[in-house]
Amino acid sequence: MDKRSQVKSGVYYGITMSLFFILQNLLTDDNLTGKKIALIIFFGLFGGGVSGLLFGWIMGLFVRSKHVTQATRIDTAVDETILFETGANHFKGAEGVGGKLYLTNKRLVFKSHKYNIQNHELSMRLSDIDKADRYKTLGIVNNGLAVTTAGGTIEKFVVQQPDQWLSQLTEKSGLQELPI
Repeated sequence: MDKRSQVKSGVYYGITMSLFFILQNLLTDDNLTGKKIALIIFFGLFGGGVSGLLFGWIMGLFVRSKHVTQATRIDTAVDETILFETGANHFKGAEGVGGKLYLTNKRLVFKSHKYNIQNHELSMRLSDIDKADRYKTLGIVNNGLAVTTAGGTIEKFVVQQPDQWLSQLTEKSGLQELPI
């Protein structure tokens, strides 16, 4: 996780927590005054900001930890080189399984870290990939990558740098880039 992604995650989390803190206090206080509302908003923004900073910092520590780095390392063949890699989540049923996505000169590989319910490794030869597309996670956040195999299977990932992933995949596997 690069610094930009770390900050972005912290900001999203902080905004969400600020809204939660503010709404929770506004909805549960029976004796609201103008002064109380101002204090609720101030402390909600402050609490959300602090929790966002802590969340981003902790996520960065987790992703860069020795355990996660070792657990997501892949083995490559002698004539295989890693071209691009970032942290990613692979959707397996309802779970977004955390790990790392790799693009080599021969295949696309996802390897989960140990801290998931469904640990797994997924490997697709580049020649088996029919198309790659962007999609919005939960219909809102534009950070998804959908990879369709020649057999029609669609594998969905949430990735850092989705534009770069799409560009790398289309370039390395000879796919046509589709409009977003």
